[in-house]
Amino acid sequence: MATSSITHNFVISNPNSVKLFIAAIDEADRDRTPKQTLPGHQLTNPQEILSLMSKRKKTNS
Repeated sequence: MATSSITHNFVISNPNSVKLFIAAIDEADRDRTPKQTLPGHQLTNPQEILSLMSKRKKTNS
């Protein structure tokens, strides 16, 4: 699993290595791609959900 490498414990004892590690984390945080917002809204009304699903079944048939 991809996250298993993140949970491994490690020790950084060299002060220069600590500074480089912190700089790398800061750079990764700055270089993060923004979340993409998609148009639409969440359906919570059962009637709206049923209406949408019935349209989906008609187009697939």
